[in-house]
Amino acid sequence: MQSFPLPQLVSLTPSHGASLERFLSEFDDRRDELHGYFCDRHLSVAEVSETLKAWEVGERLPEGWVECTTRFWRHEDDLQGVINIRHQLNPHLKEVGGHIGYCVAPSARRRGVATEMLRAALLVCSGLGIQRVLITCDAENLASLKTIERCGGVLEREGWSELAKKLQRWYWVEL
Repeated sequence: MQSFPLPQLVSLTPSHGASLERFLSEFDDRRDELHGYFCDRHLSVAEVSETLKAWEVGERLPEGWVECTTRFWRHEDDLQGVINIRHQLNPHLKEVGGHIGYCVAPSARRRGVATEMLRAALLVCSGLGIQRVLITCDAENLASLKTIERCGGVLEREGWSELAKKLQRWYWVEL
């Protein structure tokens, strides 16, 4: 019997190819729910891994982007979630996106994955020197706002976001 480490945030490596494909396939009909993952769906896992490493050190960033760290929540041999940590805020991220964007695979929802993943990501933020973390979410996304609040998020405001074209919530987490 193969033993696996406890669930944890991991960097994507080429060895995650099958797991990444399974994870992404859960969003094939739900593309608008895939937050925190910004690579082309048709890139190889090696290409995605290299792209994410480059973005983490500020290389090969798309225009208007900031350095960002992307990690996956791995449980046993499955990638259950993805989380993207922006190292600083620009005007766009202050309005939509904040420091952290994340999603959980539909098959792993309602099991505490988002909360554990966000808690682990906040430790990464602390390690990056981010002392105050902005997290935004759609106002009607009850699961996300509960997750953010469980992780110490304090609601700054709720209002219309012209960029998102919807009602948003802005939360801050003090580290």
